[in-house]
This record gives sequence, structure tokens and C-alpha cells, in this order.
Amino acid sequence: MSVELERLGDIDLELPQIRLSNNGVVGHKVVGDLLFIGGVGPIGPDGAAAFVGRVGAEFTVEEGYKAARLAGINILQHIKDALGSFDKVDFVVKSMVHVSAAKGFGDIYKVADGFSDVLAEALGERGTHARNAVGASTLQDNVPVICDAIVKIRA
Repeated sequence: MSVELERLGDIDLELPQIRLSNNGVVGHKVVGDLLFIGGVGPIGPDGAAAFVGRVGAEFTVEEGYKAARLAGINILQHIKDALGSFDKVDFVVKSMVHVSAAKGFGDIYKVADGFSDVLAEALGERGTHARNAVGASTLQDNVPVICDAIVKIRA
């Protein structure tokens, strides 16, 4: 078992046992030494959205943070599916976190921190990354967060 999988257990996180996919497109793509992971939301173990609604309306900042953490866990599953092991991760380069928020909601970065925190917790220093976090009025399937990531693959 990799150090990262052990670390997930230590922080009481478990990867989903479902295959994550998007309709009509692949969930991730390897190009050279980079892994591109497309938009991933807070999908629960049953394959359905675990959170539905907007932050600042149906959800608090803390609940949005939890939704972003779940999206991060799902990104980790994509990494494992694509590379077979976290040992092949050199580092996470960049992410984008879209947050569906009520008009005037200004704490987008606090919600996005849930995503970034789980990557850093799972991968250590290799999980820290550059990030854009933006607000949106509505996201696919009315989920509160959708995240993507670019990962540098270890040679």
C-alpha cells in the first residue's frame, strides 16, 4: 500500500468504489507527462450527487467546504484510476474550483479550500498547487462545486 493510501486512512478518508465518468467525454486524459482531470463534482458512493444546491442559499460555507472535499476525494480516485498509484504523482500543478453560489456570496475561496486541503492532506507537499476559484450562478446537475486538476506525472 502506498504512503498516500495509508495517509488517507489516517485522516479517515476513503476513495469511492465507483468508476467516475462523464457523459460523452472521458473523465481524465494523459498527455505526455501531464494528467488532465475534467470537471468532477461531489459524487457520493451511489454515483449520484451528494450535494445539490448553491452555497450561500441551500448550503453554508462549511457545507460547501465539505462538498469541495468530496470533489477532491473523487479527483484522487481519477488519479488512482489513471496512474494506478499515487507513487506516480510528481505534483499537482493547478486546479480550478467552480462554486455555485447565491448572488453576492464572497467566500468562494473558503469553499475551494476544501478541495485544496484534501489534496494536500492526501499527497503532502506534492498535493499543493496553484488554483483559480470562481463563482457561478449554476453548475451541472445543480451541484455546489465542480473541480478540475492538472497533475505532473513522475518520470
